[in-house]
Amino acid sequence: MKEMAKTIIPIVLGAIAGIFSMLITQDVRNRDAFGIIVLVIFIYAQKFIFPKIGIKLEPKDWIAVSFLSLASWYLCWTLLINF
Repeated sequence: MKEMAKTIIPIVLGAIAGIFSMLITQDVRNRDAFGIIVLVIFIYAQKFIFPKIGIKLEPKDWIAVSFLSLASWYLCWTLLINF
């Protein structure tokens, strides 16, 4: 169950970060950096979320958490920008 949470939480938070990034940047392309800042904040927030639910992450787990968050953020944000 904890291994599944290590996968689901970054994907969900990455998608939420993608939605927030779209809401912040809208159609203004010179504000794209704010969307990336939102992603970084959501990845950093996971540092506090995982211990609260009893999951201890090793340094190698942070690479996977960051990649899953990045991938779901990018997919969500890109789809929202194009629709």
